[in-house]
Amino acid sequence: MRLPSLLPLLALIAFGARAETLSGPARVLTGDRLEVAGRLLRLAGIDAPEPGRICSREGREYDCGRIAATALMDLTLGVSVVCEILGPGDPAPARCRLPDGYDLSEGMVYTGWALARPRENNPLRAQEQIARERRHGLWRGRFSPSRERPGSAASEN
Repeated sequence: MRLPSLLPLLALIAFGARAETLSGPARVLTGDRLEVAGRLLRLAGIDAPEPGRICSREGREYDCGRIAATALMDLTLGVSVVCEILGPGDPAPARCRLPDGYDLSEGMVYTGWALARPRENNPLRAQEQIARERRHGLWRGRFSPSRERPGSAASEN
């Protein structure tokens, strides 16, 4: 009888597959990528400028990618993060939160150092609109969102 070998499969079906969760200190790589427990992760639903991306404000250029990474470092400094892996990939997409439940993707968009990925149902689009209206982060000056087509005009908001 093979009943014992079916028990794990039946348990998986009955209780559903659980998403992989990682926790620990975050090593920030960019404004939307980090390493937690040795795994490379991409914050789900957002796109931050890469280090070396040049933006401008009041006629001055600056490395907005480096500032975005620094903003994520500020959010994660000295705390363990809890990340739920949402799918395959390297880096894997993940929803990461601080111990108090603060969502890092939402925080990066709200502070204006990341943009909501352009999906129609992305709930972070509302946070992006708030950041734009309040001129947070990138929205204080000129930048070319990576989601725009090459050759399109830079944003001025």
